[in-house]
Amino acid sequence: MKKKKHLTIDEKRDWLANIFRDESGEYSQADKFKAMAEDTRLAQLLEEQKESAHKSAPEQLDFPLLSAHLPPPEE
Repeated sequence: MKKKKHLTIDEKRDWLANIFRDESGEYSQADKFKAMAEDTRLAQLLEEQKESAHKSAPEQLDFPLLSAHLPPPEE
């Protein structure tokens, strides 16, 4: 199996969350602020991707209620 080349957005956000929540002192306040800013950017990117996927998908019409009132097909 081929090894993945890039992290997913969720994996990146998890990594940034670990930096932001660090209490060991490994990361400075500036690092935490940068992680928060980058996480916000990734969240916006993810939301834009969801919106564009929703817009590009054909609209689904809800016909099950209508079909329940139709008579059975004639043979």
